[in-house]
Amino acid sequence: MKIAIYFHTVKHLKTTQIINRILKKILHPKFNAITSSLTEISGQWITYGLYNRKIFDYDQVIFLNHRADIKDKASWNNDNEAKLWLYNLHYFDDLCALDSNKRTASQLKFIQRWIDENPPAVGNGWEPYPTSLRIVNWIKSFLGHISPEQHILDSLAQQADFLSQDLETHILGNHLFVNAKALIFSGLYFDCGNAKSWLNTGLAIYNRELKEQVLNDGGNFELTPMYHAIMLVDLLDLINIFKTYPNKVSQQVIKNTHSAILKMLQWLKVMSHNDGEISFFNDSVFGIAPSNNTIYGYASVLGFKTLTQKYEVNNIKLIDLTDSGYVIVKSKDMSLIADLAAIGPDYIPGHAHADTLSFELSLGTQRIFVNSGISGYGLSEERLRQRQTKAHNTVSVDDLNSSQVWSGFRVAKRATLRNRVVGEVNRNAVSFSAEHDGFKKQGVNCIHNRKWTVTYNSLDIIDHLEGTFEQAESYLHLHPDVTVLNITNSTIYLVTNNYIINITVEKAQVSIVDTTWHPEFGISIPSKKLCFKFTDNLMQVSCIWSKK
Repeated sequence: MKIAIYFHTVKHLKTTQIINRILKKILHPKFNAITSSLTEISGQWITYGLYNRKIFDYDQVIFLNHRADIKDKASWNNDNEAKLWLYNLHYFDDLCALDSNKRTASQLKFIQRWIDENPPAVGNGWEPYPTSLRIVNWIKSFLGHISPEQHILDSLAQQADFLSQDLETHILGNHLFVNAKALIFSGLYFDCGNAKSWLNTGLAIYNRELKEQVLNDGGNFELTPMYHAIMLVDLLDLINIFKTYPNKVSQQVIKNTHSAILKMLQWLKVMSHNDGEISFFNDSVFGIAPSNNTIYGYASVLGFKTLTQKYEVNNIKLIDLTDSGYVIVKSKDMSLIADLAAIGPDYIPGHAHADTLSFELSLGTQRIFVNSGISGYGLSEERLRQRQTKAHNTVSVDDLNSSQVWSGFRVAKRATLRNRVVGEVNRNAVSFSAEHDGFKKQGVNCIHNRKWTVTYNSLDIIDHLEGTFEQAESYLHLHPDVTVLNITNSTIYLVTNNYIINITVEKAQVSIVDTTWHPEFGISIPSKKLCFKFTDNLMQVSCIWSKK
């Protein structure tokens, strides 16, 4: 069984990933002492706060809603802390926090501690991903509110040189992208040693990855709203530094970056709910990427405008993101976002969930039906549960996931989406449908077909299971602020502060189950989910809502 899982996971990798994984075991980067010098600035860096404060007095830090003391050298690689938490410790996001210019002395102290307590090539801080983020954050702060001494600049140049020998070509995706961004920043900021080589290497990777990672409809190719927002900030940072050092990169690079930002801003807008924040598909939660409003503000000061959509009463708009695969229906009071997409790039599905044909719904600014979100990474059972089909608003057959998610970031057999149809029914209604073969690939002769029909105040979902199966369930996860007022085997009443929702069910047995919602890392909030056990091959759920 394990051999089969490994085979169906590894077969999707690119040859270069396998080769470079082997080379990483053999070849190791060398630490080179560098006396740094800086490029003369002829433009102006625009400082813009992106994050909440993360470093506090008495060497306290808070990441992922977990506070700890950085007491000594061992704290930087404390085995009692989660790997992602330790990564965050080495990022130095606090240098780009909203009030960072008020805490220069404490930030310089923390930078000095990092240099003193993290010797070259030792520990989490020298791994290429945290190194890349730290390099960028240090340079951004040095262009802004911090004036570093020479030995700090020398350390920064040494980190860039080390990174240039340790690129994550075995992972690719967002990891390689941030490696390239760090080399571009370093190559522009420094005028010494291999700075020109860093810049050229970074730009070569960047130009290639930008074409692949930003789809024609503006979505990031990992199909994850959170990582989309993170990459969008990366591009805004790059435009910022291109303006700081004008004429150092080609106009074509600037033009391509500008075009990608405009498309990504629009994608972020339509893939967010009416509360103004991202939807929870794949690995997505609040608190990791800057908030949408912060991103829009940063874009604005750099000269970008975001498009706004106005809706008339009872008017709905259908948006089909054909490259990403998502389908969105919006009105003045409603936002429905549905996943009619692949799980992500075949060779890098680490942030994918088994959420094919899931959806989220919000009314006004209140989220109603929500995917469960994530509370942590790593290899825990809870991490695996949150990636599974039962944690999303879709259908599980014979207790299987639509795609075979396993471990913390692995996927073996994957659902293939097919027969995707999107269109208007009439002036006041839209419908869309698709099916997937994920269960059939795992040995159950069953295809899941789902059709949505949406108006400004109603939603009908028809689930058709073509083939044979022993049992099947559909799920609707409720936001914690949604209350179940009444439930029978055919009718459910939900209430929020402003809405009443009447749900009727055909050909299913209904139950309500305790579960949890995870809007940020480190947070689990008690919630409810509606379970619909199929009594036939076809089941229908109809929702009608009205304001109180």
